[in-house]
Amino acid sequence: MSLPAWRVADLIDANSGPFGSDEHQASPLQVLEPGLRNYGGRRVFWGPAATIKCMNSNLLLRSAARERGEGRVLVVDHGASLSSAVLGDILATVMQRQGWAGVIVNGCIRDAEALAGLDIGVKALASNPMKPGKGQPTGLRDVPVVVGGASIRPGDWVYSDDDGIIVSPTELALPTEEELEAMRQIYFQRVLGNAAKEGGTAA
Repeated sequence: MSLPAWRVADLIDANSGPFGSDEHQASPLQVLEPGLRNYGGRRVFWGPAATIKCMNSNLLLRSAARERGEGRVLVVDHGASLSSAVLGDILATVMQRQGWAGVIVNGCIRDAEALAGLDIGVKALASNPMKPGKGQPTGLRDVPVVVGGASIRPGDWVYSDDDGIIVSPTELALPTEEELEAMRQIYFQRVLGNAAKEGGTAA
């Protein structure tokens, strides 16, 4: 899959101000805390969120994986547990075939090498070869979850790349290559102008 021209940082620049500014405080965007790592072959992915909250079982995830993904991102809150994986290459392959854009796991995955070859976004805290429990499907579907300090509700829009993950209550306009170039030129000129005023050079 070809990568889009934009990156998550571009979406921040277009929809929020610098950290702590009035624009930042007023922006509805949330940025997940660092810690989730890329494991899937699709490095940039986005879509409306579907959510699962579970512990010590991946049966709800298995059920969701068989649904038509329709470009959604499945957010799985496994309580940041590192005791076992809840997603491996088989489930991820099913999700890819069913049209899911990606899956974000607040916990562990396994089969990391195989996941890297799949055209689906996968982010998780770590890899752990231990299988999850197969007991009763404890947990909840389509409820608000908190991952990386951000509250994610079903239907929120999730955008992910190598820099990190942001969440928006509504779909964001994705900038074109021309719009991105114009934004960067404005930024370059601003940086150069500030450097000239300060009598130095731009870093």
